[in-house]
Amino acid sequence: MQKRTDYNTSVTAVIRNGFNTVKNINRKLLSTVLCAIMLISTFGIITKYYTIGYDVYYEDVNVGVISDKAEAIDAYEEAATDVARKSRARISGDLRFVMTIAPIEDITDSDIYRGIVEAAQGKEDCFCIEADGQVIARVKTREEAECAIKNYIALFNRADALIYSCYTISGDKAILTDIVSADEAVELIRESGLITVVYKDVTTTDLEIPYETTRIEDETIPEGTTVYVQKGKTGHGIRKDVVFYENGIRKHDVDTIEQTITKPCDEIVRIGTGKMKGLVEKTLPWPTEGRFTSPYGRRWGRNHNGIDLAADPGTPIYAPAKGTVIFSDTRSGYGNYIIIDHGDGFTSTYAHMTSRFVEEGCEVKQGDLIGTVGSTGRVTGPHLHFEILYNGDFVDPMDYIVG
Repeated sequence: MQKRTDYNTSVTAVIRNGFNTVKNINRKLLSTVLCAIMLISTFGIITKYYTIGYDVYYEDVNVGVISDKAEAIDAYEEAATDVARKSRARISGDLRFVMTIAPIEDITDSDIYRGIVEAAQGKEDCFCIEADGQVIARVKTREEAECAIKNYIALFNRADALIYSCYTISGDKAILTDIVSADEAVELIRESGLITVVYKDVTTTDLEIPYETTRIEDETIPEGTTVYVQKGKTGHGIRKDVVFYENGIRKHDVDTIEQTITKPCDEIVRIGTGKMKGLVEKTLPWPTEGRFTSPYGRRWGRNHNGIDLAADPGTPIYAPAKGTVIFSDTRSGYGNYIIIDHGDGFTSTYAHMTSRFVEEGCEVKQGDLIGTVGSTGRVTGPHLHFEILYNGDFVDPMDYIVG
């Protein structure tokens, strides 16, 4: 019985020791795995944010960090060429490279050129043209800066072109290769679009302002008869169409401005509605536009059977009422002479005309052109001699003329 108990104890001890051995092995393996994971993670982080590069030195001045030596050599050659072109000086120092592990963001290949030039030259006085918080160009003198602005405006070839946006010219320092000429500054200003030049085109068009016509019915005037109390006259005005441009590009809709120069004169017309026949008192318009110079009645010891209206030769003569032309020829003392029969015993005559435009037998309406003022026959100057007869007797034409 005692032996069996010792045996069981031995087996139990062996099993316990086996478990302890396995447990110790698992702890070591776990530690190894965790260390490997940490190393890999650390390496991944390093390679993500860091890289192997070269610190570049020119004449023992650090001019940047670069990933490729060839890039630094190209930048050096470009800097040497540009400096020689700008200042006729030479960059003669040597480049030196020191391998380093640097943050990827510090690898600035494009800044090597600037670093070399600055280290070789240093910075010089200049003037900056700046707009909207950005430096557009750097030139050597203020006069060059002002000349660049002036020449930029001149590109648009407009006398009315003006700078619209704000800009400044201020002193600064820059490396020589960044300092440009006035002509180069003009091109940089144009490319930037930060300085705006505005101008406008104005197109002027003449306008005719129509007049209005007022028609008044008048029963004292025979039906079908029209009398012009006041002739209408068209007014005159102008319209200005304004188009604005910014840097040569049309930017706004057309602004239209209309201006009246002379106002129109309204026309006033009296329309006959009367049912009377023939010519009655105060129904006729003037047969021509002229100056009243001689009335009906006694003149120079003899009877003057009509009225005289002085006017320039060629002034139109119109029929004052409808009728039939019963005479169109010349007559001694009267020159070119026309008689119109208006019916109901009324006739009208026209003398001293330059031209006659109607022949015997023609029907005329009120307002028809029948001739022009002249000085044919016995006259002292160009005028129209106008007569009215009623049943063969002379009457005063002023008793039948309106106005």
